[in-house]
Amino acid sequence: MSLLKKLTPGFIRDRYLSVRARLQDLETSVRHLNTAVDAMLVSPRFAAGEEIGFNGQHQRKAIFKDLTAAVDFNAIIETGTWIGNTTGFMRQTSGKPVFSCEVNPRFHALAKMRLADMDKIHLELKDSRQFLKGLQKSQPAADTFFVYLDAHWYDDLPLAEEVDMIGTYWHNYVIMVDDFRVPDDSGYGFDNYGPGKTLDLSVLQGAIQKHKLAVFFPAARSSEESGGKCGCVVLASAGSLAQTLSKLPSLREWKSG
Repeated sequence: MSLLKKLTPGFIRDRYLSVRARLQDLETSVRHLNTAVDAMLVSPRFAAGEEIGFNGQHQRKAIFKDLTAAVDFNAIIETGTWIGNTTGFMRQTSGKPVFSCEVNPRFHALAKMRLADMDKIHLELKDSRQFLKGLQKSQPAADTFFVYLDAHWYDDLPLAEEVDMIGTYWHNYVIMVDDFRVPDDSGYGFDNYGPGKTLDLSVLQGAIQKHKLAVFFPAARSSEESGGKCGCVVLASAGSLAQTLSKLPSLREWKSG
């Protein structure tokens, strides 16, 4: 009888969710291991290519090139180095110093190995919020930064905190968030980590309102994009930077409501 009592719908559901979570963790570990092995064997040094950086997305690269041509950034900040593909692309394309952090020791070590030949790239093994706090002690608040946020692979989702920290300290910045839902184009992929953890405007609404951020999405439709076809959002501090972005052909401003 006690065994039958255990086999309630709730018990079965909880066991199913536990097994599914373990399988997802195993799948993630295997994917990470495959990435590490491929990087070491196939691409132990960063090499530029059409499929390297920004998920191999040509339209996303066009946005970055438009931004760096229109705005004189002092430096680039990245959270989520991964194996350094986008890090190397941003450094090579912009000519600006790049500060990047990665929380996974394996990926951090791979990025250091692959980017060893490139100067003015500063890599840290650190949580993104600790990383941003450290930069706020060394990088002037009045400087202009491009910030690429891609540190959202795990259960902890630091995105809203990252944007709030950036808006609280720095005055002039453009933020790009990877894997973000484009509201009117379902062809773009985005990350969903469960209730309250979908990468869409609802997660950032508080920070957007608090810091009066202008919101932009890719002008290109997903059908025009290549590579991973991941969505993104671009946020700009109010004022001249937002006005500059509103004139770029690769972006379209989003007006809520």
